[in-house]
Amino acid sequence: MTNSDITTVTSSSSHRVWLRISAFLSLKSPATRVTYSGIVSEWCRFLGAEPGTPKSASVIVAATDLHAIAYRKFLETRPGERPRYQPSRSVGRTQSREVAKVETAGRAKKKDGLEATQSNATIHKKFAALRRIYRMLIASNVGVSENPFEADRVPPPPKDAGRKRPTQMIEFDRVLDIIAVPDAETPKGRRDRAILGVLFGGGLRRSEVVALRIGDVRRTSSGTTFLYLRHTKAKRDAEQALPPWSAEPLWELIRERKRGGAGEGDYLFVCFTGRAGTTMTSRPMSDTAVYLLFKRCCIAAGAGLFATPHSARATAITKLLSDGVPHREVQEFSRHSSIQMVEWYDKRRFDVEQSPAKGLSFGRKR
Repeated sequence: MTNSDITTVTSSSSHRVWLRISAFLSLKSPATRVTYSGIVSEWCRFLGAEPGTPKSASVIVAATDLHAIAYRKFLETRPGERPRYQPSRSVGRTQSREVAKVETAGRAKKKDGLEATQSNATIHKKFAALRRIYRMLIASNVGVSENPFEADRVPPPPKDAGRKRPTQMIEFDRVLDIIAVPDAETPKGRRDRAILGVLFGGGLRRSEVVALRIGDVRRTSSGTTFLYLRHTKAKRDAEQALPPWSAEPLWELIRERKRGGAGEGDYLFVCFTGRAGTTMTSRPMSDTAVYLLFKRCCIAAGAGLFATPHSARATAITKLLSDGVPHREVQEFSRHSSIQMVEWYDKRRFDVEQSPAKGLSFGRKR
């Protein structure tokens, strides 16, 4: 697909295209804005223009579904996240190539999550972002007459097939072992135990954990501890109750922070620096720091190599459902927009445990 057929637009129209895109992105959260900006830039460069230029406005306006199809084919060959499972070192390159030839003989190989290229979910997300941007441009009357990414014209790949790193649930009886890994005799260890407690006890996302302020931890008149979560992923503030075993180390940490002079508006979970990380700072922890902390504690507790902070959220949701809590109430706990999302996080295996295959037998009757 060449771009020779793409016409140019006037300088004024170019300005309006990028003004509309910038305004659209400005209304997104910081993380979403970064993601969308990268996708738009990649789309422009695929079409042969640098983002933000008059030429890029021209190619955006004139792009068709044929360009979108070519873009999908391009993305399917691009490097992506490394798959979780790797072939054994004992399998030589020659043998691997022969196996690949057999698998793909006479047909296109479907993505199974073991490729080093971009996953179906990543490509699906990029198509969804560009589809929304084009809908906005069409409504803004800047010269765009068709949406190249409409799903009925250019279907994106199935986002739930060939997943590289699906969220893994943690065994219920491992949770307290994980929380007990940090040393409760040190300030840093007490902070880490409190973080693990809110991840498992409140089903919080990493972004929600690092955004907490000391004043966001509150009690009701009857003594129930809850967290005030500001501008969550659902684009609204929320209140999240905590079980007592999760709340106790949190209040202990707050008392310690206040003795050190911290106020209600200070970040709850802050970084440590210096030799062996013993000096507390006022800087909030990053998402990455929470991720590394969680991974380290899970590995130390024997919970496996592939658990992530989102595993704590999935584990909490699954435990509530296993205890018989109705889906509607679990939806309130998880702050999901629909019950279907709750079911997505449900890691129970009813279909496997109840399968008639468990009783299938071919033995001789006596």
